Amino acid sequence: MTLNIDESRMKRELIIIYKNFLKNPEDSSIHQLAIVYDRHYGGISSYNDIMSKLVISKELEQAINGLSAIYQYGLHNSEHEAFSNEKIIKIAKEILQKLKSLKK
Repeated sequence: MTLNIDESRMKRELIIIYKNFLKNPEDSSIHQLAIVYDRHYGGISSYNDIMSKLVISKELEQAINGLSAIYQYGLHNSEHEAFSNEKIIKIAKEILQKLKSLKK
């Protein structure tokens, strides 16, 4: 089984999604883009668990998995432990920094 994944392209696209989200976290078009991207690529990270060699880097896996936090922005009150808006912004900033530091 061969998977051809352009990690450089994926990194660029994820950076755009996270940057745009951080510019305007309430923009529903960004939430929709995150949902579409997650539906398209979300299963890739599962391969990292079952393959002997990583299919994508751990940083890209974390960024893909973090997309669900983006589209949950605004759905929970500030007391929600995992998905308060402040926590989602913090997670998005951390993921964006890791993406920017990737060498691909």
